[in-house]
Amino acid sequence: MAMGRLIYHKPKYAILDECTSAVSIDVEGHLYSNMKSRGITLITVSHRDTLWKYHEYLLRFKGDKQYEFGKMPA
Repeated sequence: MAMGRLIYHKPKYAILDECTSAVSIDVEGHLYSNMKSRGITLITVSHRDTLWKYHEYLLRFKGDKQYEFGKMPA
């Protein structure tokens, strides 16, 4: 439902919290590619590393107040 709203409303950015957890990885790819092609900046909270390729930066919480932030690995 959230992705349908993004297609309809065409926002400049979207914060997505586990929005693809109930879909397959290939469907997830179609959805994220579509959002990027529309120029929507995506901020994603997810456990799936398959979403990394749709982002430029990664903020990873490692526990015990530790984290990493930077450009996506090549």
